[in-house]
Amino acid sequence: MKTFSAKPHEVERKWYVIDAKGKVLGQVAVEAARLLRGKHKPIFT
Repeated sequence: MKTFSAKPHEVERKWYVIDAKGKVLGQVAVEAARLLRGKHKPIFT
C-alpha cells in the first residue's frame, strides 16, 4: 500500500462554522480538532 500525499492543487479547501451554544467546551474542541486534522475525510490514513 502506498502512502497518499496530496499535492497543493488537489487539496479541497472548505470553511466550517461550529455552533458551540449549549455544548461543553471539550466536545467543541474535539469536533474542531477532528475537522482541522481531516479525520472526517475518506483519504485520511
